[in-house]
Amino acid sequence: MLRLLLACIAAFLLSPAAAQDRVPQGIGFAQAEEGTWLCRHEDASEALACAREHCLEEAPGQECVQTAWCFPAGWSGTMTVWLADFHTTRVLCGMADEETLRLMLAALCLTELEATHCDLALTVDPDGNEREIADVSFEGGGATPPASEKAAPDGAEPAPAAEDSGEQKK
Repeated sequence: MLRLLLACIAAFLLSPAAAQDRVPQGIGFAQAEEGTWLCRHEDASEALACAREHCLEEAPGQECVQTAWCFPAGWSGTMTVWLADFHTTRVLCGMADEETLRLMLAALCLTELEATHCDLALTVDPDGNEREIADVSFEGGGATPPASEKAAPDGAEPAPAAEDSGEQKK
């Protein structure tokens, strides 16, 4: 019985120390024309300096700009925004979950009035696990609407879309 009591006391005394080992992390991003780099740290200046250092090492000769800091890091991600004559990268961090991250990136893409579309490139979970993403795109604010949604000439109402009854016309 004494051993059980001592084990319980030891567990109680050690639990705050274990909790202190997991200091909440933030995430910092730096960008250049060549790409986006990130680092996680509990201190904003450390994380941003680390991300900029990676940028300078991997994109020599390019201007590396510290672009985002979130604390706590939460779910974070990057997406490529495709414009008519070039592309750029947008960063979003601090989201509560992956679904919210994707929804917010999709909404951000729609606010890019010159963007044809955006491609999700990377997600980072709250533990810092990075995952490259392929084949996930969002509509941009400058996307061409489908033909049925285009305005008719001279301000006339567009013709209603033909309903498909499922029958073939002969």
